Amino acid sequence: MRFHCLQHLPDEGPGHAANWLAAHGHSLSHTRFFESNPVFPALEDFDGLLILGGAMSVHDEAAFPWLRDEKAFLNDALRAGKVTLAICLGAQLVAQALGAEVRPNHAPEIGFWTVRFSAKALEHPLLRGWPEKAAVLHWHVDTFAVPPGAIRVGMSAGCAAQGFVWGDGVIGLQFHPEMTVAMVEQLMQFEGHETAEDQEFVQTAEQIRARLKSVWKGRKLLESLLANLVAVHEGEMDL
Repeated sequence: MRFHCLQHLPDEGPGHAANWLAAHGHSLSHTRFFESNPVFPALEDFDGLLILGGAMSVHDEAAFPWLRDEKAFLNDALRAGKVTLAICLGAQLVAQALGAEVRPNHAPEIGFWTVRFSAKALEHPLLRGWPEKAAVLHWHVDTFAVPPGAIRVGMSAGCAAQGFVWGDGVIGLQFHPEMTVAMVEQLMQFEGHETAEDQEFVQTAEQIRARLKSVWKGRKLLESLLANLVAVHEGEMDL
């Protein structure tokens, strides 16, 4: 299967997703918006989308003009029925494209926090094999409403909408299952998090490092999800 990745920042790459796709014989091409003149593939040149996170907001088109082009491309891909996995900023972009509001969360959510997945979402083919809850990495200020016609994936104490599933093959996740331990360290450095103080839903760098083993929980969720996305695309899963 041919996946295409929309990457917004150098330090927020596909991580575990790239490793799983390569190990299972799937290709991964890229559009990197931090490079000059980013190019989008033709719709017929890929089967699925992987849309990653970023420090910018979906509303920052004045500062990041390429957001307009990305949104137009994303609308075309959704209309074409491309299976899609969108993470953090990526999920916010998909939610907006599907008619949902994207706004600041009541508080930043940074660190490893438990998400409880909804019973209805766990019945969806894309989430087949997921547990009822998992402690996963969060790093966001904004959030989204669940798009019309979508199913809420779950919630945490700090954020009411931790994801959504729309149709048979589109899923957005507010949390970061793709990040490796090295990526978490890079993100803390990029965000200047070493001096961050403990807040209600913000862990310090020391607290995050003490929980880094939880990265494997996100990886397991991601690997199961990718396998399900491939199965849906190839018609191997009952919907």
